[in-house]
Amino acid sequence: MGVWVTRKNLHVDRTACPWLIRRFIDPKAKFV
Repeated sequence: MGVWVTRKNLHVDRTACPWLIRRFIDPKAKFV
């Protein structure tokens, strides 16, 4: 399990990143 830090103001192309990380890399990831 990892903790991922994301920006508050996400662009459209970056909103998929948390989904991709959770889906393929770290299913139990927590986003801060």
